[in-house]
Parts: sequence; C-alpha cells; structure tokens
Amino acid sequence: MKNNQTSAFKVGGLSLAIASILGASALPLSAVAQQSEDEVIEEVVATGTRLKGTATAVLQERQNQAFVADILGAEQISRTGDGDAAAALRRVTGLTLVDGKFIYVRGLGERYSSTQLNGMTVPSPDPTRSVVPLDLFPSSIIESLNVQKSYSPNMPGHFGGGNVNIRTKSIPSEFVFNVSAGGGWNTQNSDTGVFYSGGGDDWTGRDDGTRALPDIISSGLAANGSAGFEGDRTRTLAETQDILSSFNWDIGPDEKSVDPNFSLGTTIGNNYVFDNDSVLGFLATVSYSNEWTVAEEMLGNDIGGGQENPRFTKYRDMVSTEQNVRWSGMFNVGYEYNSNHKVELVNMILHDMRDRVRDGYYFDESESNPGVEEFRRMDIIFEEREMVSSQLKGTHNFLNLLDGVFFDWYVGTSRASREAPDIMEVTFQQFYDESGALELERLDDTPGTNLNRQYQVLYDESDTYGFNVSTAFFGDGYDVELKAGMDYYDKTRDGNNIDLAVRHFGISSDFKEGSRLNKIFSQENIYNDDFYTSSTGRSVFQDNTGAGDKYSAATKLTAGYFMVDAFFNQKFRVSGGARYEDFQQVSIPFVEHSDTFADDTDAIVDSIYSETDVLPSLAFTYIPSEEMQYRFNISQTLIRPDLRDISSTFFIDPLTEFLVRGSPSLVETELTNIDFRWEWYMSQGNNLSIALFYKDMENPIEMVQFDGGEGVPQLLTANGQEGELYGIEFEFLHDLGFIGDNFSNFFVSGNMTLSDSEVTIGSGDQESLFSQQAREAYGGTITATITNDKRRLVGHSEWVANLQLGWDSDNGEHSASIVYNSFGERIIAPGVRGFEDGIEKPFHSLDAVYTYYPDFNTTIKFRVQNIFNDEKEIEQEGLTLRKLSVGTGINASITYNF
Repeated sequence: MKNNQTSAFKVGGLSLAIASILGASALPLSAVAQQSEDEVIEEVVATGTRLKGTATAVLQERQNQAFVADILGAEQISRTGDGDAAAALRRVTGLTLVDGKFIYVRGLGERYSSTQLNGMTVPSPDPTRSVVPLDLFPSSIIESLNVQKSYSPNMPGHFGGGNVNIRTKSIPSEFVFNVSAGGGWNTQNSDTGVFYSGGGDDWTGRDDGTRALPDIISSGLAANGSAGFEGDRTRTLAETQDILSSFNWDIGPDEKSVDPNFSLGTTIGNNYVFDNDSVLGFLATVSYSNEWTVAEEMLGNDIGGGQENPRFTKYRDMVSTEQNVRWSGMFNVGYEYNSNHKVELVNMILHDMRDRVRDGYYFDESESNPGVEEFRRMDIIFEEREMVSSQLKGTHNFLNLLDGVFFDWYVGTSRASREAPDIMEVTFQQFYDESGALELERLDDTPGTNLNRQYQVLYDESDTYGFNVSTAFFGDGYDVELKAGMDYYDKTRDGNNIDLAVRHFGISSDFKEGSRLNKIFSQENIYNDDFYTSSTGRSVFQDNTGAGDKYSAATKLTAGYFMVDAFFNQKFRVSGGARYEDFQQVSIPFVEHSDTFADDTDAIVDSIYSETDVLPSLAFTYIPSEEMQYRFNISQTLIRPDLRDISSTFFIDPLTEFLVRGSPSLVETELTNIDFRWEWYMSQGNNLSIALFYKDMENPIEMVQFDGGEGVPQLLTANGQEGELYGIEFEFLHDLGFIGDNFSNFFVSGNMTLSDSEVTIGSGDQESLFSQQAREAYGGTITATITNDKRRLVGHSEWVANLQLGWDSDNGEHSASIVYNSFGERIIAPGVRGFEDGIEKPFHSLDAVYTYYPDFNTTIKFRVQNIFNDEKEIEQEGLTLRKLSVGTGINASITYNF
C-alpha cells in the first residue's frame, strides 16, 4: 500500500490501513488470504528474482511506517539459510551478533535494546542478561523480524539502539502441511572430539538425573541449611565419605568421533470458512535439531610483565566438544468474524540444551611446583534453557463509531528457565620423562586448588497485558489518526547457585595419581580412611556458597501513551506523542541455603529502584513522490539497569569468562535520539536508503575492568558521565538487468554502517557516580586503574557490512545466494594498569546457499557456512585473549509440501 497519492487511511478501509502500519501479522485472515495470492510466487513461473517478489509486502510495510524501521521477512531469512532469529538479524543494517545470541544495534550493547514476541515483553532464561537470547527462536516459527530504530510512544521506553519484535507465523490462508529433514557436518568435526559420560536422555535435551545434586546434599540443605550435616557440628568421616560417594565420578574424558548433525520438522495448518462470514484457523509446527561442534579454543587472562613485555600469566589451550539439542513447538488457533473482529491464541515452547566439555593444556605462572612440566584442566557445563509462552490477542474494527474505531488488546503469560546441574572444573599436574613421554599425572597439588562443582537454577515468570485504541478523521487535504493505549508488565525471578568444592589438599598424595576421576574417587578409595589427610576428612569437602547466590527479584512496569499520526496534502506526515512509565524493580539476596534475607528490611526498602518518566517522540516525513520520502525523528528514551546490574554478587560472563558484578547505586541512562533517513523505492522492488543517526547519553551504563590483583579479571557495571554515538547507514537492493539481459535474473543487496562513539568514564572525578560505584565495589578509589577514561563504547564497531549476490533461474526451479557479513573491531574488555583495551577482531563470514525446486511440492537446499574458515579472536596488547575455531559448515535439507 502506498500512502503518497491516496489516503493512507482510506485504502482498503480503516482496519486495513492501521493493520498495515502495525504489520502483516495483524491483518485479518481474509486480507492475508488475498495477500498470499499475490505473494506466494512458488505457484507461478518467476521471471524476476524470488527474493524481490516475496519481499514486496515487507518493503511496503517499512515504507508505510511512521518511524524508522527495518524489516526482515521469512523468505529473506530462508534465502540466507539462517537457522534462528539471532543469526538472521545480523543481516539487518547496523546490527551485529555477539556470542551467537545477542544483537548489538548501531554499536550499542544488548542492554540498550529490547526484544518483544508478537509485541509483548517476555522474560529471559539467561542469568547474566535481562534480554532474551535470540538464538532461542528457530526460523521455522518466524514470519518476520521488525527492528524499529527510532522511538515511538507505543514502544517500551527502555529504548537505546532499537526494539526487536519477533513476529511468529499466523493462521494460514489455505491448507498447509509439510515435513522437512536435514543433515550437516563441520570441518572441525573431522577431528576427534573429547567426551564424558552424560545422561541417557541427553538426545532429548534434558538431563535424566545423572547430573542432579546428590540427595544427601539436597536433603541436608532442606533440613539443616548445610550440606549433609547439622548446624556447626564437625562433620564425621563417615558423613564425608557418604557425600563424596554420592557424586557422579564416571565422567571420562574419552576421545571419539562425533555424529553428524541432523534436524527434523513439520508444520500443519488450515482454515475453515463458515456461512456466517467467519473463519476458524489453526497452525501447528514442531522442530528438532541435534548438532555437534568440535573446536580448538585458546583462553588467556591476567596480563603481567609490564607494558614493555606484556604476557599472560594464565592461559589455556584446549579442545572442546559441544552438543546442542534444540526443539520447539508452536500451536496457534484463530477466529475471525465479518473481517472486522479477530481473536488469536499463540502457544509455544522453546527448548535449548548445551552440553560442552573442554580439555587441554593449562598454564598458571603463579603455580610453581618443582618437577611439574604442565597442567591439564577439564571443565564441563550442561545447561537447559526453556521458554514457555501463551499469548491471547484480539483486533476489532468498529466502523460505525465516529469515522471508524480500531481496538486491539493482548494478554500474555510466559515462563523462562535455565538449569545448569553439575558445572565442573578440575586441574591435573603432568610430569614427563627425558624422552618427552608422559610419565605421571595427578590431581593438582598446588595449595588452594579445588575440584569445583556448581548447581545453578533460574526461573523467570511474567504476566503482561495491554491495549491500543485509535480512530481516524478525514478532511479536505488532511487525514489524522489519534491513538492511545496502555501496557502492564510484571516479572518475578528466582535464582540459586550452590557452589561446592573438593579440596585437593585434603586428599593424601598417594591417592591423587591418575587422569580419570572415577579411578581417583573410586568407592574403594573414598571409604579408605587413608584417603584423607585428616582423621575426620572434613577438610576435603567445602561449601563455597555465599550470601546472594540465592536471590529473588521482581520488576513491574505500568505505562500509557498518546500519539497523533497526521497526513497533509499527501506530502507531509507528522507523528508524535508521549509515553508515561511507572517502573519498579528490586533484587533481594538470601542467606545461603535458606529463606532468610541477607539484608535487613530497611536495606531492602532502600534498594527498591523506582522511577516515573515521560518520554516524548516526534517524527516528520516528507513525501515528494510515490517512490521517495524523507524522514526525521527525535525522541527521548532511557535504559534502566537490569537485575544483574544492581546486584553486588559476582557472576561469570560466558563470553570472556571474566568475573562481573553490578552496582546497587546504578542509575538509568537518559538518551536523546535523532534520526534522518532518505528512502527511494524504485520499480520492481529496487530500493536505496541512506540514514544519519545521533545519540546523546547521560550516565551511560558501561562495563569497566578493574585491577583485582591475581586471578580472573573483574568487570564492574557502572555509570559513565556522558557518551555519544553517531553514524551513517547505507542500504540497497537492485537487479543487475541494466548490465545486460543475461544478468536480469541476478540481484545484489547489501548495507553498511559507518559510525563512531565516545564515552567519558570520569575516573578522575571523585564525586561522580562512577567513583561512588567503584568505592562500593572495591572499598577505595581507582583513579589510576583505568587506562582510557575516554574511549569507544564497549561492543561498538566502527563499521558493519552485509552483502548478498542472488540469482534465480528463468523457470523458477533454481535459486542461489552468496552472503557476506563482517564487523569492525570492538572493545570487549576495557584495559587497566596502562594496558590497552581487549579487542574482538573482525570475523569475516561468507556463506553460500543453493535451493532447488524440482517440483511444486519439493524444496532441496544446500548451504556452506564460513567458507573462509575464519576464527573468532579477542586480542589485548597483541596477545590472544581468546580464540575459537568454528570451522566450515556444510548442510543439506529437504522439505516436502503435501
């Protein structure tokens, strides 16, 4: 729909006009059916490119939105072969992917963006971040991804880089039934992988209890608040033996080849038209995948040696094997009456299991033991992430009220969880003979070395509801839409981490020899009194769980907004309004293994974070012709600290494996956002756009590294004084027919973002928020600690590039794309003690996708990922802080439509 020469509200009636602004998922079934007839080009012989033909609706939606947005449709995602929302979104202008899960929009970290599912806020199963890991959402359930980069009052006020709305597939316009199967292999998987004995149900993505906290410990915690003994009484030797005996020690490691990757999926749906002008429809989809990855990994930390001769005093060189099992299910049912009233229920479950074991060389300069040649360290993590969501939503057009009233509403409840039972880490010493052969291996004898086992759980539950109501007025030369609404969101979180240690010094030296834990901790050894260095054996087992490892938290948001969207003379569009938000958040730590608050009531009340804000927004669009428009947006938004940001408890960041803690006195970041974009929509889907953006930040929330002495580097979440971000974006899509007739079936598309940023930390100002938060965390000032108190934002890349070359055959049976993605250097760990910042190097991703349509029902797809075989690498002072080889992936799949 074009709004340039005819009224944006009169085309197709009020309901269709507003629905087109809201997005394709809001269209009534009858409109979807009509739209599908125009867009499903598999049913006709394609004379142009398949992508351009199916992307028309996406382009029209972007063109008709009042605010700057980028939209990625299902066919575009399929074209690049991306398997989940996270991988797909890195194709959007100005977006980069971090850790395979989180999206940075225009160089701002994941905390500066928000994610919605069908317009509703959902909880996160990640304990280290409040945003939802986007790799949870498989492409099979996605209809489109809407990235809104300029703020509008109907969006959450927590808005920095942008808002990502994942819109799932809705009720089909006709009968749909398909099955799919796929398989794959990675060049890294040709090497032997390292394995351990897991559970028998790992293929289902769930632990069968093999990794569960032993009953003797869990019952002791429940009854006494201690691990298997009462109160402060000295543990007896028999109790220690029973505790050690209860753990699973049969964990390898073993070496063997890995299985090939495979995936399965099916979708079925239909609609039924009744005589009373009503439609009932449903859609069900299920998918399953099991993937293996063998990788070489290097990890270094704790720089020493001074700036003239920097070196890592600790590093690891290892081989890792990771299994990922993902399965999902979605069931939608919808009812529409008279094309003006529609109700839809969307239910889904997303499950993601990651099982990783790493084994290899470990070096620690501080661990000096005569005769020790090398250290070997093995660690294991098994985690299950799951999201269950139910959403009920409705849209209603009351055409007889005023000039028409449109009303939509939603109610949703969601649960997200993460369970990580028996996270384990152990270190061995290795001794070699004169010929270089391994002579002896034993548990590390270095004082203070432990075998660590952790049991982590996280449960998030949320309820949300809201509505929007709008009406339009038409006059001579103007059309005006008035819109208002409210949103409510309530989330609770419960987390617990049980940290247990088997202390090596509590075991007699004669029993430490060996490389397999099931031999060292055999039943015979455990129940041998000589196994222990003390008569009670109490020194061998230690509970390191601390206050704050168990916590509860709650977030509540009530919001309302009003906005106006007006057209004048079909040339000018003005949209604006304001949003009011009342926000409250609190995190309450507990005494370990109990329901007793770690802080007194007054401290808890003082820790409640409460803010009320009014957030204005204004957008202006000039439309000189049907093909061209100019946009200008200005708004004020904010970024609030999440639950982890205000907690003083340390956690391990999964990307860097650094220790991170928050600041209880953290305050919100206030942003002023300015956007300008020129858009040119040419014939046959060709398009070009250029955008300028600027963001001014007060009290930006940043990660800062501190000199914590020996050990793993420590990061603090703190407020800087000020920051700014500015840049330019280019995006284009054009066929190559202008070169010659032989190129008419080729097209090229791409985008590039060039930007810069600066944040002022303010370490020299002892009255700044930053200095206050540093004193809270470390008990003193840190003026001389930070290397650069003015630098780029953490995670910001000065350039981001995407390029795609596509081809479609004349008969529509063949389709191919070559897709490139890369980003510029970005800061991961700010430097301290004069050392420069830790920088993630560019990763150059080149993929090729070929699709064959042998008949009307069958689709065969081949994909090669990371053709360059590039590696992920983080450097600091010319040293490799982290390196991960990901290999080249080769995948094939087949889908059959009945």
